[in-house]
Amino acid sequence: MVTQIRKTDEINLSAPMARLENICKSCDLLNTEDCKESGCLVGFSKKVLRFALQKGVLDIPGASGLIPSSDFKPYYSDTVAPVLAETCRQCKECRDNHSPDCVVALVRSAMELTVLPEAVPYPGSIFMYLAGIKSRDPQLAAKLADELQKGGKQR
Repeated sequence: MVTQIRKTDEINLSAPMARLENICKSCDLLNTEDCKESGCLVGFSKKVLRFALQKGVLDIPGASGLIPSSDFKPYYSDTVAPVLAETCRQCKECRDNHSPDCVVALVRSAMELTVLPEAVPYPGSIFMYLAGIKSRDPQLAAKLADELQKGGKQR
């Protein structure tokens, strides 16, 4: 199956980047020698967004296999929910054409792994996605729904 390469002008990649920066600001490792973007789920997310902006594409073939699996720093649903909500707002609900290598999907999957034991399969619909989150973590789903209702207003 050939992945259609889509362009970054279809979505606002700065919005999820701003939410990710908020998580970094609260990290004890920020600006230390232990802050390693390559092994960090937030760092990975920022890296794919920067790459997409630089190259002007939304799909990065094979990138879903590069999501770090050994980031065991503590993350909190209060800071992760705004990022997940932003990925939902930026998602174009591709449904059957959904690509796990889309930068929005990559950020969403990486952020899910910060607070859930595994990434949630994305059904191509925000409503169905929220139902999937609720079945795994009702509190995260409530925070995500609250963030979605806020409509992207930064705190």
